[in-house]
Amino acid sequence: MSKYVLLLFALFCAQAQADDEAYQQCLLQYQSQVEIPEAAAFVRNACNHVHRELVMLPRKKAYWQCVLDYVAPVKTREVMADLLQVCRERHDFRK
Repeated sequence: MSKYVLLLFALFCAQAQADDEAYQQCLLQYQSQVEIPEAAAFVRNACNHVHRELVMLPRKKAYWQCVLDYVAPVKTREVMADLLQVCRERHDFRK
């Protein structure tokens, strides 16, 4: 029994390390594109949801990926608001 617990613990630790590496890579990729401070918070949150949340609905993951793809490089708050609205409409995970 204890061998199985140790094996599960080792697998969990390996997954957590892989998730952290993917999270850090996400930050490196998308934060470098950020031009307005508000977008940085959305990118951090999206990287966290996409790479650290263990159980996620596909539509929810698609929403956060949409945020990463389109919000990071925006240059104005107005455009950011429009893009967030489009991501919400396209990937409404509350349905």
